[in-house]
Amino acid sequence: MSAITPTIDLADTILREWTEQPDIIAAFLAGSVAKGNAGPGSDIDAVLIHHHLPAAVRETHERQGVMVELFLHDPDTLAYFWEADRKQGKPSLARMVANGLPIAGDPALIEELKRQAQAVLDGGPPPLTEQELRTRRYSISDLAADLAQPRSAAEQLAIGSRLYIELADFTVRAAGAWTGSGKGLAKALMRLDPMLASAFEHAFAELFGDQDAAEVLALVDLCLAPYGGRFMAGDRRPAPADWRLGD
Repeated sequence: MSAITPTIDLADTILREWTEQPDIIAAFLAGSVAKGNAGPGSDIDAVLIHHHLPAAVRETHERQGVMVELFLHDPDTLAYFWEADRKQGKPSLARMVANGLPIAGDPALIEELKRQAQAVLDGGPPPLTEQELRTRRYSISDLAADLAQPRSAAEQLAIGSRLYIELADFTVRAAGAWTGSGKGLAKALMRLDPMLASAFEHAFAELFGDQDAAEVLALVDLCLAPYGGRFMAGDRRPAPADWRLGD
């Protein structure tokens, strides 16, 4: 991994390879570099808006020892992905534009795109349906039941890794807040409730460090309680009738 700490000036210089293309109508520097808190090995994230593209593209390049992540869109693909991300509760692209640093393009268009992106963020994610709540409760309850049994360290690690993601995502989405992936999920939990985020960190550190599942299992009960608690018996999810092969 690169030990270079990319700056805004370095990012601007590197990104000119793309931002100076004639069909670029707006460009936003995003991520830690735009926020001014990049560290050694941070990559450069940028959203580049073309007048028109056959399809949206995500590209990864390496320039001057720094990884460069490009999200290539036109206005129509941008709107599509904003809506798709909204339905999943993960507004990463809208955040990149709303909070990004403009580095190229028409100021009026940049202002309008930022307004649209902020409107997506302000609107929030769709609420989980009753069926989604039940399905997620079942999955979390099933993982918790597995974790409560005597397990090897490797099995605890596998179950616990999945349980952290499912429980944290459920907690954030059930509360009507935006969620995220990877480090974005931990940040979403922190935005929702710093004390609860701290409880997650401590409970899973106990699980992964000392193979002690007690705090994680208590956390499962705490997070599921407002929605009816653990749920397994009574679950029924018929498959679509056309999911079959043969006559």
